[in-house]
Amino acid sequence: MDISLSSDFATAVPEMAVSWEAVPVAEPELLLLNEPLAEELGLDPAWLRGDGLPFLAGGRGVAQAYAGHQFGGYSPGSATAAPCCWAS
Repeated sequence: MDISLSSDFATAVPEMAVSWEAVPVAEPELLLLNEPLAEELGLDPAWLRGDGLPFLAGGRGVAQAYAGHQFGGYSPGSATAAPCCWAS
């Protein structure tokens, strides 16, 4: 399966994203896979469980900035690395 991801948002609006790199894991292990979502995205769940694991654990990470209500109050400028945490 040949797949490539892009970071168009981080490139187009660099002030809204910060490069982020996870600590490498010696032996990444898939704990949970949303198979219906994988299929909806055109990804083969069997491939993701096998040879695709490095695809899930690798890639360029970015923390995306946002503003909104969080923890009971308005946060005018926050960031999250949650979209980067595919596998650990």
